[in-house]
Amino acid sequence: MATSQDHCITLQGSAAIIHEYLKYSSHSIIFQRGIYPASDFLPMDYNGVPMMVSRDPRIKEYIDLIMEQVHDLIMKRMVTKVTMCIVTVESKEVVERWDFNIQPTYDGEQGEEPAVPKALKKIQSEIRDVMRQIVATISFLPCLDQRCTFDIMLHTVGEVFEANPTMIKQFREEDMASIEIEGAQTIGLKQFSTGLQTVDTKVVYRVTDP
Repeated sequence: MATSQDHCITLQGSAAIIHEYLKYSSHSIIFQRGIYPASDFLPMDYNGVPMMVSRDPRIKEYIDLIMEQVHDLIMKRMVTKVTMCIVTVESKEVVERWDFNIQPTYDGEQGEEPAVPKALKKIQSEIRDVMRQIVATISFLPCLDQRCTFDIMLHTVGEVFEANPTMIKQFREEDMASIEIEGAQTIGLKQFSTGLQTVDTKVVYRVTDP
């Protein structure tokens, strides 16, 4: 039952919440995994969780571009997953993968604008729990022993796209095998819900030899 403390979460509002979560998660992951020097990052508070955000304009532009695409795809009810791949610079091998599954939890016709009551504080609390887990992954994920970079892929209904700073291009189905990690271990983090979409986060990583 809705209460006076609930907010009416629209699809636009849900898209904005997920947009911000994915943006700050991306910055946090590339910092936590040492993809770029720590000096390239600035401290910032997101939703009550201290984190580090890249100050490199190229990285910021890249992430912002992709998250704008995610926002648009949520509004079109097309996006199903966002994947961040950590890739070795030399061999282009995927050694770690972060999957953000985005699943709708509402019914309705395509032309209808869905809206549900859910307390914004509750959504923020759920997101804080996930963000704290992302920050804590440094304690159990193996060190990256090679120089790495990252790519982000957008999965939509029936298609997958690889994002880059200048364009979003279709990612062929047969190329999907290239992001699979042999002998990998998967850790599922907590999920959060906007009331209209549930976001489930997991990290898949290569297990190194002891």
